[in-house]
Amino acid sequence: MTGRWSGDGPAAAVGIPAAALDALVAPVAPAGIVLGADPQGAPVTLALLRPVPTRVVVLGALHLARQIALRAAGQGSHLTITTGRRAAWEPVARAAADPDRVRIGPEEFPDDGDPPVPGDTDALLAVHDRGATAAGPPPPTGAWRSTLLVLPALSPAVADAADDADVVLLGRMPPGEADLATRLWRLTEPMAETLRTLPDPGVVVLGRNLWRRLDLVTGERETALLGPVRRS
Repeated sequence: MTGRWSGDGPAAAVGIPAAALDALVAPVAPAGIVLGADPQGAPVTLALLRPVPTRVVVLGALHLARQIALRAAGQGSHLTITTGRRAAWEPVARAAADPDRVRIGPEEFPDDGDPPVPGDTDALLAVHDRGATAAGPPPPTGAWRSTLLVLPALSPAVADAADDADVVLLGRMPPGEADLATRLWRLTEPMAETLRTLPDPGVVVLGRNLWRRLDLVTGERETALLGPVRRS
């Protein structure tokens, strides 16, 4: 999001401008990775696996990041998960129909798959859960290649990594983080207050000229695998 959020307040989120990210939609029939439901109950999905490189940052919502990875695996995507907390991600690998398509480890994994051909859906989602580090992962390259950067908190050290994303998914923030988010993305005070008071299932989707509030929708099987929704 090299262009900061700008608009006339929350009403600017009613439409999804193409300049933001054409990945976020509220479809008639669900498509892509289902994130949750908007206040009217309509499903909100993220076309995370696309024929263009895509970068998503999740801030303060490990449960959401794992849910996205689980659903990407369910769509047949390869997953590489770089993390120092393997136990948190092992349920995603166990739930995959083909465990060989999910790799978890403390070091970066090379993208050694064959380059996708036009229309190929053999996508790769590279998850980077490395804590609050200043250096983000390298940007994805090529079609059907996406990165999901998981950050426990927003801080000046990771502000650039978060701002470079196509979409940022925000969980509830303590006041100091909400204030930093307000300055970084030029949010209004009502938006900042939303970030401070989100319930555990609440998520804000932020992109260029995009602000959308939703609630996670988690199935019984996902709850059994990942545990209850909570901010981490």
